[in-house]
Amino acid sequence: MTDSTVLRDALPAQAPRGRLLITLVVDTSESMRESGRIDELNAALRGWREELLKVDPVASIGEIAMVTFGFNHVQVIDPSGRVSGPPAQPYVPVREFSPPELRADGVTPLVAGVQEALRLVAVRRRELREAGMPMKNRPLVYLITDGVPTDDKGHKSNDWQDLAPVIRQQESGKHILFFAFGVTGADEAVLRALAPESYSSLTDVTMARVLSLMSASIESAGNASRDQPAEKVYKDAREHQKQADRIREWMRRNG
Repeated sequence: MTDSTVLRDALPAQAPRGRLLITLVVDTSESMRESGRIDELNAALRGWREELLKVDPVASIGEIAMVTFGFNHVQVIDPSGRVSGPPAQPYVPVREFSPPELRADGVTPLVAGVQEALRLVAVRRRELREAGMPMKNRPLVYLITDGVPTDDKGHKSNDWQDLAPVIRQQESGKHILFFAFGVTGADEAVLRALAPESYSSLTDVTMARVLSLMSASIESAGNASRDQPAEKVYKDAREHQKQADRIREWMRRNG
């Protein structure tokens, strides 16, 4: 595949502009089905694109990819919903985000899911670099999970202990920013280890609310300077999420 083909599949031809990569890593294990979370997530995802398109600069330069872990082990999902199997180009413009209905079953290969997401980011960064396309900011990786990492047989796994330093290395090299959102059932110790400055433990929070928090995070981190330390970007993102919370609550009470 040539550079021109890669870019045509992702965004229309235009003068070189920054790109903002957003990669979702979504838990689709059996616990997501049993709790009804997967149905809730599917419903929330259907309306999330419109929310994202209100976020500057996502509407103009954002590209999004989706990795799931659980059902059928680890899968790269076409975020536009046009292809049923693995897409030739995992990243699509955010304005084309229309993911297929996600199914949930099986164990929780969280580590393998995150590793696949990191691989996708590295490949896309290289494609853009070779085509002379600058990055607007560090790629953003978002993990959503309700469980505990397991091996292929469903036994609790400690492989995440080896993944955590890999993420720190990626952060220090300014290759990614990594965020983890844990809903009811998630192992907070794992989240804290993987994303010590950027994890959110969201017990009894709806999936629509989780995605709204993610949008606020994307808006803040997507506008941060590449030169800012990851810790500063994470701190600002947390503050932006709190501010968005306060505004949303005020609107709910005074709507």
